[in-house]
Amino acid sequence: AAAARPASESLTPADAAARLADGWAPFVLDVRLPQEAEICQLPFADALCPHRNVRDAASGVPRDRDVLVYCKSGFRSRAACRDLAALGFGRLYDLEGGILAWARDVDPRMPQY
Repeated sequence: AAAARPASESLTPADAAARLADGWAPFVLDVRLPQEAEICQLPFADALCPHRNVRDAASGVPRDRDVLVYCKSGFRSRAACRDLAALGFGRLYDLEGGILAWARDVDPRMPQY
């Protein structure tokens, strides 16, 4: 039997930044809480939806585009990707290490918490 396809592809912040610089235009979903997004967020995020509510908000996530999901450190984004995959989404990318890794590896001026 073929191995099960993972729910999402994991991307390091450096890989994601390189793809974005090359013109990749995914739908970017922040699955943190609103008070976390007030501290810092990726400036190109399209939507904010706490990971616990992602199944309810899935109607607002496009199915015909790549979807890049991120949180603070990567745990909640993996859970959100699993939930979206269970709903039939196929083009999911999980930002490895979350916004903390993005701040460390891509944008050191970004506030951290």
